[in-house]
Amino acid sequence: MKRILLFYPPIGLYQRGEDRCQANMEGSASGSVRACNDLGYMASVARKLGFEPKLMDYPAESMRWDNYINDIKQFKPDFIVMSITTATIEKDMEAFKIAKELLPEVISIAKGAHFYSCKPEELNKNIYNVMDYAISGEAEFIIADLLKALLEKQPVNEVKGIFYRNQNNIVKTRDYEYVENLDDLPFPARDLMNNKLYQRPDSGKPMATISVSRGCPFPCFYCLTPIVSGKKLRKRTSQNIVDELQECVEKHGIKDFFFKADTFTVDRNWVIEVCREITRRNLKISWGTSARVKPLDEEMLKIMKQAGCWLMALGIESANDETLKEIKKGATKQDAVNAVKMIHKAGIKIYGYYMIGFPWETRQHIEETIKFAKQLNCEFIEFHIAVPFEGTEYYNRIKGTKFLEAQAIGHDSYLNPAIRTDFLTSEEILELKNRALKEICLSPAYILQSLKNIKSLKEFLNYSKYGLRMVKNILRK
Repeated sequence: MKRILLFYPPIGLYQRGEDRCQANMEGSASGSVRACNDLGYMASVARKLGFEPKLMDYPAESMRWDNYINDIKQFKPDFIVMSITTATIEKDMEAFKIAKELLPEVISIAKGAHFYSCKPEELNKNIYNVMDYAISGEAEFIIADLLKALLEKQPVNEVKGIFYRNQNNIVKTRDYEYVENLDDLPFPARDLMNNKLYQRPDSGKPMATISVSRGCPFPCFYCLTPIVSGKKLRKRTSQNIVDELQECVEKHGIKDFFFKADTFTVDRNWVIEVCREITRRNLKISWGTSARVKPLDEEMLKIMKQAGCWLMALGIESANDETLKEIKKGATKQDAVNAVKMIHKAGIKIYGYYMIGFPWETRQHIEETIKFAKQLNCEFIEFHIAVPFEGTEYYNRIKGTKFLEAQAIGHDSYLNPAIRTDFLTSEEILELKNRALKEICLSPAYILQSLKNIKSLKEFLNYSKYGLRMVKNILRK
């Protein structure tokens, strides 16, 4: 039986499993690390092909390189699959280098958002010589075709959606079409995960991520979603989603969830159908999800609350309507105000996301957004610096200009931004971000509001952990 090791390398806590969002969680204000579903899906697929899989999230386990080296020596995988981020890709290659030195015949495969849009010549650098294949598309589907071809010694140039090495050059095959029927995927192999590592941000209880849909029809110019998941909304059936929820409850004892969707509330009828299936089965669960500020309505939010929804992450982005128009958000400042009122009225908490540092933004623009964030009074807050990921309209607009001080490779939006505006340096943007978090999240009113929500000593300690992490990042030079 062939063995396959699927892993996150021991290089910082990043959201590696969500290709459109590769956030550095150590620099996040209140974000929590989500389950490694990308590895879990691929492990389930590999099992069906007869592999013995091993799944390791080294950063979440607080493990180091010596743990990885021991696993390579003891497990002796025939294949290794690593999830990379754009910020860490060059450091990530060290994992392949180590494996090749210990097991020269091991086949190395990488997946990550960077491979969706990069050109083959970008991967011809010496640092990538240790990478045999890279997946350019939805890895959960493509990995099956690649592994089959390698097992059966078939030409890999017929496998869609991969980069492969042809003598000394990297070659890309034809693009892989998005799969319409998401119910075809097996559930992630949660028996191989340490589910206790992935926790709800307030209570610290185990939280599973459920991928409920993919794709987004909206044209936000900074977003990787159209590249990673496509512009068409593809949804799992309510039956299939709730089957996975029930398995988590009954087999793994997990009752808290994050519904991963590029935008959950676009199809109102489907949302209500999923919620009613949860209620029909009498599943006593809690869940959060992400959504746009519209479309939303009070009846749908009420049904979501009844089905266990406790948190909605909203992409509010900016308080400036001209900025919202420029980034093609398809929403206004007033839409955000209306959304927050409706969600709070339904008894659901809000994780408000804001974005600063677009090329045209002045200090006044950002101050306006900071003031707006204070007024909206969301329970959780995050400020992102707008990173121009390769392949996005944002990147194409500013590449080769003064606004892009460096490539996204090796940089992250939390601690080491690579962009500037017409009026602000990257250092000034970072200073404004840190000040926003300090003024909002460390204000007496915000702290008092958070304390009122705490129901146990464990929750108090969990909130304190996030608070200390934020203070450390704000004070970081």
